[in-house]
This record gives sequence, C-alpha cells and structure tokens, in this order.
Amino acid sequence: MERRDFVKTTIMGGAYALISSKSFGSVARPLTTEDNWFDRPMRWAQLVLVENDPGSFDPDFWLDYFKKVHADAACLSAGGIVAYYPTMVPLHHRSDWLGDSDPFGYLVKGCRDMGMSVIARTDPHATWENVEKEHPDWIQVGANGEKRRHWSNPDLWVTCALGPYNFEFMNEVNQEIMELYGIDGIF
Repeated sequence: MERRDFVKTTIMGGAYALISSKSFGSVARPLTTEDNWFDRPMRWAQLVLVENDPGSFDPDFWLDYFKKVHADAACLSAGGIVAYYPTMVPLHHRSDWLGDSDPFGYLVKGCRDMGMSVIARTDPHATWENVEKEHPDWIQVGANGEKRRHWSNPDLWVTCALGPYNFEFMNEVNQEIMELYGIDGIF
C-alpha cells in the first residue's frame, strides 16, 4: 500500500468510527442496573482544599454549587500531604485547622444525599519534617545523593514515588478512607 493510500484509508476509517460512535447517539444503548457508575455520562466537579480551608471555607456553598451545576460526581480532597478528616493513620498529617471537624466526611455525605458518586483525591507527592526524620527512606533522593525539599514549600519533603511511602503508607491512608467513607474510588 502506498503512503497516500494508507493516510486516506486511516482518515476515512477514523471518520467512520467517529460518526458511528455512541457519542452521536446512533449506537447508544440504554443504561441498565448492571452498568457501573463510571460507565455512564457524568458532569464532574472537583474541589481541591488547602490546609487552612477547614474551619474557614463553607462546605454548604460547594454542595449548593454542585447541585446548581447538576454535578453527578465529585472528586474531593481527602488526604496524603494533609488529611481533611480525622485520620488514625500514624504520621498522616491532619490539617492544623481541622480541630474536631470532618470536612471530607461532611462533603461526602452531602454529595451522597444528592445521589452523586464520590472519589477521594489523595496527594502522595510530599510529606512533612517529622516523617522525614522517622523515615528518611521515604524521601526522594536526587542524582547528587541529597534528599529533595519541595520546590514551592520548604516545610515539605518530596517523597520517593517508588518507595514505601507510596506503596505502604499511602495504601494505609487510602484503605482508611475507603473503609470510613465507602467512596467509589481514589484519585
């Protein structure tokens, strides 16, 4: 096959596949109870918190916003660098502004009350000084052999993506979140 014929055939095949896809409704099938939540079309919302949001942001504002935009699902900040719920995992840093509140749990309940799917956002890329002191093996090391400080927050250390922090510690964090809140997934 000549190069030009190959390009024409590829373009025509791609156009046919696009036109006949279910995105244009010609091959759409009705949803059944066997369908998974992630298989249906959805309008997603994502709310990313910063450490000092607990106690100062209005979670009802965001729940009302999700309702107004007809969100079907939400991705909510849960843990990792900062826990936005009362974690029991040792060394999992609770927001200094958390007090006795549970903003993640409050948002999950509000979303569930509206019939929304919920996934938790966890951020495993950095950790705090006390963790570096107790587990220096969890910290990323550069080519020069030195541990890496976080590029925008000097209070944090960058974690090793292929080490025990991500494969053991974060697994504990994710498991705790799943068990406590029964969410649909982890991002």
